[in-house]
Amino acid sequence: MNSDVLENNEVTELVPQAKRYTIRNLRYTLAQLLIVSALMVMATQALTLLCYQLVPSVKPILLDRNGASSTQIALIIGTLPQAINFVLCPLISTLSDKTRTRFGRRTPYLIISAPVLVILLMMIGWTKEIAAYLTHLIPALQNINMPLWTLATLILLFQVAYLFPGSVVCYLIADVIPKECIGRYMAVSTILGTVMGAFFSFFILDYAVNFMKPTFCIIGALYMIAYLLQFFFVKEGEYPPVHDNVSGDGFIRKTMEYLALFFRQCFQHKIFVFLFLSTGLNQASNICRSMYNVLFATKEIGMTIGYYGKIMGIGALISAVLILFMGKIMDKYHPMMVYLIGGIFIMGVNVFGYFFVYTPLTFVVIGIATGIMYAIQGLANTPLLINLLPMDKYGQFASANSMVNSVAVFFGAWLGGYLTDCFGYRVMFVWDFCVTLLATFALLIVYKEWHRLGGKQNYVPPKID
Repeated sequence: MNSDVLENNEVTELVPQAKRYTIRNLRYTLAQLLIVSALMVMATQALTLLCYQLVPSVKPILLDRNGASSTQIALIIGTLPQAINFVLCPLISTLSDKTRTRFGRRTPYLIISAPVLVILLMMIGWTKEIAAYLTHLIPALQNINMPLWTLATLILLFQVAYLFPGSVVCYLIADVIPKECIGRYMAVSTILGTVMGAFFSFFILDYAVNFMKPTFCIIGALYMIAYLLQFFFVKEGEYPPVHDNVSGDGFIRKTMEYLALFFRQCFQHKIFVFLFLSTGLNQASNICRSMYNVLFATKEIGMTIGYYGKIMGIGALISAVLILFMGKIMDKYHPMMVYLIGGIFIMGVNVFGYFFVYTPLTFVVIGIATGIMYAIQGLANTPLLINLLPMDKYGQFASANSMVNSVAVFFGAWLGGYLTDCFGYRVMFVWDFCVTLLATFALLIVYKEWHRLGGKQNYVPPKID
């Protein structure tokens, strides 16, 4: 036997095997993971461009041009969409958890809603023509502001259609991207989103308003292409069978049982309750700054709006650079550590702000530092949820977290506004410190429970009945 010839198993042992990345029954090489991640980032950024930048930017302008009052604009783009989101997001999220098709449990909601969103986008662009046709068809409608009512209806329908991809797009990340890569994935996605947002503001927004129809057509086409590519090349794999604990007869009774099951499962364990409280309070902690920071800078510090904008822009760019490194750090240690440390630094920044920010120079320091800290903490939010929530019911639990966040921000906005009326803009530093402190206490309880349930190496979510 020739000693130079090795058996197959000996060759296998001598040749290093390429690392495989796994999640459930999905296995990737590094090249495959990069391709899947690139397609998902592209689709996510297309959704961001369409539903977070284009439509939100032009909605108030179009409504104002069609004669809407300030109250009507607030109602159409603020109050009603929040009410719709509060009702539909948990329902869509829970249904997607229970969906089982050969395309997966998230993909059907993304691909079916894509043409609906694009059609509604086109209809918003052609609002005047649609209103004129309806008025010609029904002459009695000439007595009302038909363009405004048509636009308002289309905007609300767009909001309803958006909830289908908007509710499940982050859940697909949890189902397809291996946990050990989530931090870097979110870092790259966030950086691209920041760059794209700046590009949109500088180069697209003006065209979207003044050349609305061709801009809408181009962005709508890009959106469809991105989601078709994701549909054909990103596979979800297999999921465990659904165990339905609802046995009631009739639509109303079954619906009530589903609601009771939703709240019982999502809020029965301490780790989930305090996790939702922590993320909700951290959302509410920044509400005063988001509402009054520019007024504090211009009225109390004496800065111009242009100078203020440049400071915020510099902070965003620095954040984008740091986020690239934070993603790898988060994957190595744990997103909870990043989230916790981010909160501690935010409290320190606010102490400095309250006592020392009285000049434009000190505001530059606090403006950039605050932007960086919130960017880092925001980066850790989704990976933290992915690491702690049950994967088989991730959409359901993430929507419960979203509900708590909405309630916290709703009441935080009211109370923060009242305190600002009483004590002035500087109270935003006190508000941010106190609410972040409460959020940190809640997160420490989560941390204790997380350790009890296995910690970084062996954590398993508590069983859900």
